[in-house]
Amino acid sequence: MFEGLKALNAKILKMHSDFLVYDDFVNMAEGDSVRFCLNYLKEKKFPTIDSFSDIYEIEEFLEDYRRRQIKKLQAFLPGKYSDFIKAYMEREKIEKIVKILRSLRMNKEPRVDKLIIGAKSIPFKEESFESFIDNLRDTPYYEYMKNYKSSTDEEALFSIEMNLDKFYYRNLTESVKSLSKKDHAEFKNIFGVKIDLLNIIWIYRAKKYYDISPEEIFNFTIFGGNYNSEKLLHLSYLEEEEFEEEIKNSKYSILFADGRVIRTGRTSKKLLYSIANRNFRKTDGIGKFMSFLILLDSEIANIERILEATRFGLSKEEKLRYMIVDRKESEEVGRWKNEGR
Repeated sequence: MFEGLKALNAKILKMHSDFLVYDDFVNMAEGDSVRFCLNYLKEKKFPTIDSFSDIYEIEEFLEDYRRRQIKKLQAFLPGKYSDFIKAYMEREKIEKIVKILRSLRMNKEPRVDKLIIGAKSIPFKEESFESFIDNLRDTPYYEYMKNYKSSTDEEALFSIEMNLDKFYYRNLTESVKSLSKKDHAEFKNIFGVKIDLLNIIWIYRAKKYYDISPEEIFNFTIFGGNYNSEKLLHLSYLEEEEFEEEIKNSKYSILFADGRVIRTGRTSKKLLYSIANRNFRKTDGIGKFMSFLILLDSEIANIERILEATRFGLSKEEKLRYMIVDRKESEEVGRWKNEGR
């Protein structure tokens, strides 16, 4: 507990009360154009969002919305949480780097406004895959990319993304080590679960779709979750059927409910949303703020999903199935097992 916690929680609750709810997405799903959705969002929450005509511009707008929401709460947090906030916000830079690399690999102009790391603007326009990575030489990201900069192998970008993910979550985990045991436990309840889910999905996909060794699978797993390195090593060496059976008998069994397979990871996002939503309601510690970060991500993801589904001309029912959490499935997804928590 810390002085100002009540004020922080009051602010969080007020901001959360302004989030879009399921009925808002039902209403948007009635429309047959992105413009219909933008007009709805303008009336409901974002007065200027209808001024954008490009999905890229809307994504940038929503990223700025995320940034502003977090900064509103930063002022309420004591300095001891500054390392966590700093590490958490690194995600935005990593996502931009990956987006730029993907575009350059396809010989397309990156749809990124700018990339600022530290106080330095990193050039990426009119750069090659290799020269852009060279431009990152004085940043902490270069170490995880340099071995792939000259590679024409299609898997080079995949390896970079996985390495940057490991780097990001390692820093995020390190950022909370100096906090109290209670704060650390709150982190594990939210971000520990997120890391577990990322690892489960990675191991599953690696076994099902890639021809790589258990050693390589393990090398790309992310530490810092509720599964320790020994458990991750064990899962990496299991056969595909054995792996599925072990997860089905764990608290993450919902990932394989009714014989479903993990392809998009949407089920894991539903599960993480459900856990964060429940944790948000039951805790008054720093876990409420950490849960809010996940719920904020989910709101933005749902907006992006309804716009994308509308752009592709999906039916109302298909659009709503595309959402991370809908009214029908929220209870089902919430049935994750408590053992092992």
